[in-house]
Amino acid sequence: MSQVWREVADPRKHRDYMSTRNEGGISIEVPKDNLLKQWVYFAHVCNFTFQFSSIEQVKMCREYFLKKTHPSTREIGHDLEHYWHFWFSKLPKGIKRKKQREMIVRALDVILANWS
Repeated sequence: MSQVWREVADPRKHRDYMSTRNEGGISIEVPKDNLLKQWVYFAHVCNFTFQFSSIEQVKMCREYFLKKTHPSTREIGHDLEHYWHFWFSKLPKGIKRKKQREMIVRALDVILANWS
């Protein structure tokens, strides 16, 4: 069973892991106008919680998990440290299997249907 929810972005609490290769992510930037709300989207599926700082990141993750096969994550010149890898290189083992991919795509579809 998967859970999806959203929260108002809080730079002290939420991090953006997908737009950077930094291991700890970067702080989410909130709009200076306090009338505009920035949302952070979550999907807890397959014992892993995905955190997205925008709907575009949800779409990008959905496209990634729709693919049956994924290319190698090895990059020339970036194999020295663990924190130089993309977000999809840091996913837990076994989460790219067919059954898990289908569950993740369904959860991401719910986020897109509810809040895009």
